[in-house]
Amino acid sequence: MIDYIKGKLVSKKTTALIVEAGGIGYSINCTLGAIENTGSVSDEVKIPVHLNIKDNPFSVMLYGFRDESERECFRQIISVSGIGPKTGLSILSAIGYNDLIDMISKGNYHPLTSISGVGKKTAERLAVELKDKLGKIESETPGINVNAGKLGELGRASEIIEALMVLGYNRLEADKMVRAISSRSDFMDMPTEAAVREILRGK
Repeated sequence: MIDYIKGKLVSKKTTALIVEAGGIGYSINCTLGAIENTGSVSDEVKIPVHLNIKDNPFSVMLYGFRDESERECFRQIISVSGIGPKTGLSILSAIGYNDLIDMISKGNYHPLTSISGVGKKTAERLAVELKDKLGKIESETPGINVNAGKLGELGRASEIIEALMVLGYNRLEADKMVRAISSRSDFMDMPTEAAVREILRGK
């Protein structure tokens, strides 16, 4: 089992990182929190990962997280019947594990239904099966500490649209949602992760 990958950050996209370690470039699908909290290209980084292997069709995928607590939360999510890694990543990208733990501990599963691929029954099942498990996960990073930098308005909107599309929305839906939030005065300074969460909470 691969626990983490440590090496030079070669590429940083909205939903994935490429890290070179030992002469091998690893493509890692990451939560938005992991993307936002990772350094700049050429920095040395250390990414906690989960290795997922599917037998039919055979495929090997790496999923990356901002810390070990987020990874453990992901593993608890995908332990629920009918929830795969892609949906697990979408849940953590849209809500974040600190908010997810708080939400489920209070029995509030309704925000989960705003995520593409998570219906009411799935959200209820997640809430019931994870209530005790998630309460035992301690966060290593109690808050989000990110710096999205200054982007042009078009680039800012495109980045958020791409993140929403990863969560299952089509481009027209994503564009409409971003337009609704782009008039805010803090839009240009809002980290992608925070913007996505604001959009989903307002749905």
